[in-house]
Amino acid sequence: MRPMRDDGCYRMIMRVHLEPTKWVACALVVALSSPIARAGESLALSGDARLRYDVIDQSDLLERGEALTLSARIAAEWTPHERLSFLAELEGNGALIDDFNDTPFPPRDRPFVPDPDHLDLNRLQLQAKLSDQAFLTLGRQALRIDDQRFLGVAPFRQNTRSYDAARLSVRTRSTHTFQVGHIGRVNRPLGNRTPKGVFDSDSWFANANLQTPIGRIGVFHYALDLETGANWARNKTLASATTGIRFDGRYHTGPVRLDVESSFATQSDFADNPLSYSADYQLLDVRSFVGNFEFGARYEVLGGDTEQSFQTPLAALHKFQGEADVFLATPPDGLVDYSATAKLNGGQVGPFRDVTPSITFHRFDSDRGDARYGSEVDLVIKADLADLKLTLGVADYRADTFSADRQRVFLAIGRRF
Repeated sequence: MRPMRDDGCYRMIMRVHLEPTKWVACALVVALSSPIARAGESLALSGDARLRYDVIDQSDLLERGEALTLSARIAAEWTPHERLSFLAELEGNGALIDDFNDTPFPPRDRPFVPDPDHLDLNRLQLQAKLSDQAFLTLGRQALRIDDQRFLGVAPFRQNTRSYDAARLSVRTRSTHTFQVGHIGRVNRPLGNRTPKGVFDSDSWFANANLQTPIGRIGVFHYALDLETGANWARNKTLASATTGIRFDGRYHTGPVRLDVESSFATQSDFADNPLSYSADYQLLDVRSFVGNFEFGARYEVLGGDTEQSFQTPLAALHKFQGEADVFLATPPDGLVDYSATAKLNGGQVGPFRDVTPSITFHRFDSDRGDARYGSEVDLVIKADLADLKLTLGVADYRADTFSADRQRVFLAIGRRF
C-alpha cells in the first residue's frame, strides 16, 4: 500500500517565507511518507535529516553557547534520458534552541556556531553524460575535490556549501581523473539572510589525478576571485591563485597496512586582491592499520606572509585543525598543526553497530616566528543504531597565545532516506 502524502506539508514547503524550523519538520513528514522511486524509474526522491545539540564554553565570552538545530534536505532527480538528468534539492535548518551567535562578527556575547536558520535551494543542476567517461554538470551543485582541503562542501555544518558552477569531469580506465570548471557564486553555510552568506565569484579550477604503480599523483590549480559582504569592492582579500601537487599512496599487502598522503602548494594574490603576498602549503599524513586499530600522525603547514597567510575559504573547514573550530581562518603568521590520532574501527556494543571511537591530539604553532598558539584534545565516537547515524564529540582547546580556551560537546543524530 502506498503511503499517504501530507498535501498540507507540500503546500507549506512551497511557501519560501515559511519559518525554517516549521519547514524542516514538514520536510521530514514529506520525505518519510513519500515512495522512493525504484531502480529503472525516471524519478527518484532522496533526503537526509540531522538533529544536533552543540554546547560551547569560551573563556573570553560571558555566556555559554547552546544550539539545538534540525536540518533536512530533500532531493528529486529526474532522468528523462540515459544521458541526461535533472536534480533539485531543498535545504532547510531551524534552531530549536538558539542561545548562540550565528555570525562571526561583533557584537558577540556567546560563541559562534555557523548554523543559522536557513531555507534555500541547495542544488539545482543539469548533468549531461557526454560519453561513458565524461560528464558536464551545470547549475547549483556540490564540489568535492580530493580531500576537500581546497575545494569542497561543508558536511559538518547544518547548511552545506554549494556552488553555482559549470564543471567538466572525465574518468578514464576508472583510475585517472580530470576536472575543470568555473564558479560564478558560492553559497556559504552562513545562509541567505546575510550578505556574508554568499561569495560573488569569477573563479576557475582544474584538477587531474593519475594512478601509478606507487600511488595516485595529482596536480591542481584554483584561481579564486571571491568577493563578499555588503560592499564587495572592499572585500577582495580572499582572492588567490593556488597551484600544487598531491600524492596518495595505499599499501595494504602485509599485516600492517599503510596509507600516505602528502601535498605541496603555493598561493599568491589574484585578481583585484589589494594585498601582495606569497605563502606555501605542506602536508604529510601517515596512517597505519593493525587489525581494527588505526594510528595516524599528521603534519600540516599553512604558511604565513607579511600581508596575508595561506587561506582556504572553500575547504571543508571543520574537517581540519580540530573539532573546536578555533582555526576556521588561518592566523596572520600562518599555522603549523602537529597531530596524532588513535582509532578503533567497527566494534559492536549492545545495539550499537560500527562503534568507532577516536582520540586526537593537536599542537598548534605559528609558521612565522616562534609562537605556540595552543593545544587541543578531541574525542569522537561514531556508531550506527538501526537506521540512525550517531556522533558524539568532545573538544578541549587550551590557548597559549592565540584565541581563548574553548570546550565543546556535541551530539548528532542523522538519517538518510
